[in-house]
Amino acid sequence: VLVNPVVESATRKDKVREGCMSVPDFTGDVRRPSRLVVRAFLPGSTEQVTLQTDAFEARAIQHEIDHLDGLLFLDRVVGAHAVFPRRHYL
Repeated sequence: VLVNPVVESATRKDKVREGCMSVPDFTGDVRRPSRLVVRAFLPGSTEQVTLQTDAFEARAIQHEIDHLDGLLFLDRVVGAHAVFPRRHYL
């Protein structure tokens, strides 16, 4: 858990398909940095931490920070052509 996360640096943007339980019927192509440095506080303390991450974890952290800022992945899709119905598998 990170409290008040701030992105310090973000590099290497990649376009990847994202989905979210807030929008369960759609997915979309979102361009996000694949390397990330985030500064935040630990819950219930004044201890500040710096997290360096990449790949899926970097994307997930950015996705969740967007929620804190009131954004959904649909606000970041690369265009209307990049929104797709979610596929359901058995």
